[in-house]
This record gives sequence, C-alpha cells and structure tokens, in this order.
Amino acid sequence: MRTASLSPGEENEGTMSSATAEPEATEQAELARQLTEWAALGFHGLRSALFFAESLPLVWLQSPPARSARKGSERAASGSARRRGAAPRPPSREAVETALARLRTLFEQDAKAIGRGVMPLSVLTPRDWLGHGGRFLRILGDARTVVARRARRESRDFGARAKPWLDELPAYYRRNFHYQTDGYLSARSAELYEHQVELLFRGGADAMRRLILPPLRAHFGDDPRTRDGQGLRFLELGSGTGSASHAVARAFPRAKLTCLDLSFPYTRHARQQLAAYDRVECVQGDAARLEFADGCFDAVYSVFLFHELPLPVRELVLEEARRVLKPGGFFGLVDSLQTGDDPELDWALDFFPREFHEPYYAHYAAHPMETLVRRAGFESVEQGTGYLAKWIAARSAPKLPTAVDDPGRSAALNPPNSPD
Repeated sequence: MRTASLSPGEENEGTMSSATAEPEATEQAELARQLTEWAALGFHGLRSALFFAESLPLVWLQSPPARSARKGSERAASGSARRRGAAPRPPSREAVETALARLRTLFEQDAKAIGRGVMPLSVLTPRDWLGHGGRFLRILGDARTVVARRARRESRDFGARAKPWLDELPAYYRRNFHYQTDGYLSARSAELYEHQVELLFRGGADAMRRLILPPLRAHFGDDPRTRDGQGLRFLELGSGTGSASHAVARAFPRAKLTCLDLSFPYTRHARQQLAAYDRVECVQGDAARLEFADGCFDAVYSVFLFHELPLPVRELVLEEARRVLKPGGFFGLVDSLQTGDDPELDWALDFFPREFHEPYYAHYAAHPMETLVRRAGFESVEQGTGYLAKWIAARSAPKLPTAVDDPGRSAALNPPNSPD
C-alpha cells in the first residue's frame, strides 16, 4: 500500500492556504455585518420619514381652532381642573433637535445589534403594510374626536363596544389612556394603536421595544443549546397587541412565549397577529395576579407597562414576576425614561403626561424603577437608555440551599444531640 505524503513545500503551501482562508472568512463576515447594518439603517430612515410625514396632518389638527376650543374649555373649568389642564410650553428648537439626535442614535444601536446577530434582520419585516393606508385614514378621521376629548379632559369616555369590559377590570384601568377612543377596550383601538404610537415617536417605537433583546440575549449567552430558545419559557407582561412579542419570537424561534395582557380586545388582536408562531400563546390576565406556578419561567419581561400602573400595582407586578421566575432567571423591562436618566430629555417627561392622559406617569417618572426592582428581591440590576426609553435587566435570586439540597448544612443546623 502506498501512503501519500506531503513534501515540506507542499505542507507549507497547505498551511499558507489555511492561514489565508481565515482572514478572508473574517473579512467576508465583517462585510456581511456592515451590509446588514446599512440595510437596517436604511430601513429605519425610510420608515421614520414615512411616520414623520404622516404626523404632520395630526399636528395641523391641533392648530389654532382646536387649541382655541381647548383654552375655552380650560377657562370654564374650576380652578383646580384649570391648573391640571394648563398646557405645557412646547419644546424649544434645541430640545427637539436633541430628541431627534437621540432617535438617530437609537436607530444606530438597533442596526448594530442586528449586525452582531443579537436579533435577525427579519425583526424589521413590516407587519400588515397592506392595511397601512387604511389605518392612517381611520386615525385622521378619529383625530378630531381625540382632540375634543383632550380639550374637555374626558378620561372615562367609552363607546358601546368598550363598556361591557369595564366591570371586569381594575379601577385604575378604566380610563382612556392617551385620550384614545375606547382606551384599550375595543377592537378598533387595538387595530390603530401601534400605528398611533409610531406616529407619536416618529417611527422609533419598535426600536425602543427591541431594547429588551440585547440584555435578554446576554443573559442566556451564546450557548448553542439555548441560543435559539430551545427549552426556554418566556413570559411577557402587558404584551398589548404583540409588537415586542414579534421581535422576541424571531430572536428566539424555539422558545415558548406566553403573552399576557389585561385587555380582552388587545389579547384577541395579538393572538391574530402572532398566529404564525406555533410556540406563542396569548392569554388575558392580570400581571398583578398571575395564575402560573412558582418558578416556571426562564425569563419574565415587560415593555412599556409600568408607567401606566399606580405604585401599589407596580410593586405587586414585580412580586409576581419574581415568584414565577426560576432561580437565577432573567427579569427585564423597557419603559419610559425617568427623571435624570437623560437630563436633556427631562422636559419630555413633563410634556407627555399633560398632553396625553397618563395619570400615573408623574409618580413613575420621579421614582426610579431600579429601586423598586431591587426592593422586590432581584439582583445584578443593570440599565441603559435609548431615545425616550430605558431598559432594566436583573435576575432573580439563586435558590438557597435547603436541608434536602445540602445534607451537611442540615447536620450543622440540627446536630445529633439537638433537643429538636
């Protein structure tokens, strides 16, 4: 039998070919990453420009005629109501420029996370763009009603479709958040909500929601056994119509995701929007009274939930999240900035709740969530910001050893001659 062998020259040539291939592969990977980032940034730019253009008619609808009606309503109100309804000064040009700069930075952060593989490029896939124009026309048609409701400070104005749900919900939830028609309690509201929010934030809402993904990915690391979510169970609290759920489901395609929201119509809408994901279930329920067993989830998170809760409910939600988490499990949230998170944007924290009905926002803004998270028993608390949002990531405390887990500890606590 003849054994093939390489001459010294051939060996060197093979080694050189292998060494050359590695830099080429690295260069190709870097080029792919850059192209992915550029594609994501380009998409963000076009999408933001679209929502910015669509927001202009809504700004006009609140021009002098609407504002005059509002001022007349405020003059007719009582002294205390007039103080509550006083319109804040519009932001200065410098303040608006700062906010737009933060929006650009958010888009860059999001694009880089996609380029690094924290989430796939497919998280940018438009949802129901065929219905985009129709939704926008419906929003324009409803805008005058919303402006009039805002002028009268009517926060409990519900239509016939929403009223049947009221008696089954907590008192704090029975209101028109943002003065939107039917609050969160009709199919019409659920169909328009995401579009309305993107108009408000000039196309930045989805990118802010995705701030939950980098810390969530970091918690589970690059372990190939869990990178795609295999064997993991996630719980999203206050999932609304499922916008954040789309991104999490794509980033962890094999994780089981339970989406929970207090609104029946929004839960039904989310179920329709997320029907393509076999491992996602949408259930109606109260985040302050979870009907899940202790320690059954690997991760519990929320996106833009806590600023709409009174303090006692915030504390209950955190307690319940810790209860249903496995020891060492991930807890995270994305929500509005709070005072001091980005001092140059503190003006927005005063402007927003007074222009858009948010009864618990002022208290939320003044009381850091990090403090509540630590007080609830979570550890390793981290945080960051992006545009008008902040993210917080933590983990539940590891399981303490028990007599069953640690016989040595049991013996130390109960020596043989102990009276007990």
